[in-house]
Amino acid sequence: METPKVTPVITTFRVIADGPTAPLLKALTAAYTDLHPTTAFNMQSANNQASVDALYAGQADLAGVSLLPPAAPDQSSLWVTDLAIDGVAVIVNPANPIDTLSLPEVRDLFAGVRTRWSDFGVVGLGDIDVGVREEGDGARDTFDDRVMDGAKLGLNCIVLPSAEVAMNFAAYQTTAVAYVSRARITDTVAPPVKMIGVDGVLPTRANIASGAYRLSHTLNLVALSEPQGELRQFVAWMLGKDGQAIVGQLNYVELTQAK
Repeated sequence: METPKVTPVITTFRVIADGPTAPLLKALTAAYTDLHPTTAFNMQSANNQASVDALYAGQADLAGVSLLPPAAPDQSSLWVTDLAIDGVAVIVNPANPIDTLSLPEVRDLFAGVRTRWSDFGVVGLGDIDVGVREEGDGARDTFDDRVMDGAKLGLNCIVLPSAEVAMNFAAYQTTAVAYVSRARITDTVAPPVKMIGVDGVLPTRANIASGAYRLSHTLNLVALSEPQGELRQFVAWMLGKDGQAIVGQLNYVELTQAK
């Protein structure tokens, strides 16, 4: 008589992440499943606030966010740990000769106070086409927090629905300026875009790791309570050598590089 085969029990965790964090968590969950076939993940993407709301609603076990939204008065405190470091890169068309702007100049540009590239010493480009991400996007939350500082966006801003659209906007429009997660911009990205400095500091991995770049920020893992069991093992793996190696491979900055 043939010995009955034991059917493996698959444990599935629900993971949700905002725009800047989602590509990293998708790669990490896929790599972990390859190593641990009995662990699976239902991976979803949402904006920053919706990711945290999914935790409170019991619709997710773990969330990845690029900026922690304020908790509502009736909500309990969350368990939070760092995952990686990223930055928000201000991007323009490669044909644009501008290399850096001060933080107040970036604010004026996106607030519509200055509307022509000649206002920044660039001749021949005409009016500035300004692209921003939609409300609730992690990159926009960080940009609004670090750059706008309460100032309203200009009426000429074009809302761009994804990082890919934002990069294409800057790549194909010579008059464009936008912003995206720094991790999205690699040496092989096509079509190419040009990152500009803020206060003379470019969003290089070294400047993001050191905090010298003003728009650097930490990506966080969030849960209702400290993970236990297999989910705890997954979190430990992400924060360990193998998980952090994937962080670096995807152009984010590893926690071990932070100063």
